[in-house]
Amino acid sequence: MAIFSKLINSSFNIRAIKALTVLIFIYIYTFPTFSDTSLDKARNLFLEGKYENALEETSKYKTAEARILESRILSIYTHFYLEEKTAEEHFLKSYDIAKQAIEIAPKNDEAYVEAAHSLGRYGQKIGIMSAITKGIADRVKRYLNKALEINPNNILANLSKGIWHAEIVNQAGKGVAKAVYGAKVNSAIEHFEIVKKHKNSNEIGILYELSYGYSLLNEGAYLNEAKIIVEKLLKIPPTSDMDTLYIKKGRLLLKVLP
Repeated sequence: MAIFSKLINSSFNIRAIKALTVLIFIYIYTFPTFSDTSLDKARNLFLEGKYENALEETSKYKTAEARILESRILSIYTHFYLEEKTAEEHFLKSYDIAKQAIEIAPKNDEAYVEAAHSLGRYGQKIGIMSAITKGIADRVKRYLNKALEINPNNILANLSKGIWHAEIVNQAGKGVAKAVYGAKVNSAIEHFEIVKKHKNSNEIGILYELSYGYSLLNEGAYLNEAKIIVEKLLKIPPTSDMDTLYIKKGRLLLKVLP
């Protein structure tokens, strides 16, 4: 999560990337492994880009899986298609839905991932300093830690936690990041390595966010890794509306990488 404005290397303006991508939290269209096949229709509607129809479909069910999926779709739809106060309100609604999932299934790691996702998106909308003042950064971290405690191999939790470390290092500098927030380059890399070994690591959304995470570390080897990853994703044919959006973001990211 972005904390303070500080560039590590002025030759590579990471703010250019931030203008093109996510500042607070991430989304990848990977779905949790749900046993409830009744949600297949909602998933398919989502992949087709019919977000409002997908939300209507998920609202028919009262399971934790339905609430997780509803929260995830609402946050994604809001992030890409809504603005200003309307977006803030929808992110808070998504957060409430994620908390409902936690109440229903407190041992479900995906519920905590969605709580972090929606809350982080809300923090992005209200501004970094307001988010810090309200303790949003710490709450996002706690939700991710809980998800990883339940399932250390959760791909979204690992990717999100890796970017959490990378954002703080990028903005605060290595010394302050470690001393004040416990954020470290090595920790970011450890999470990214887990992501790269995951069976879903070749999905377009995963690859984009992984590339973004490496770019935040703003050092030669990591910037090169970011470029390799984004070039890889641009060779993959899109299979959903979200894929198309991420490919567009990937092209923009590639332009600002050295």
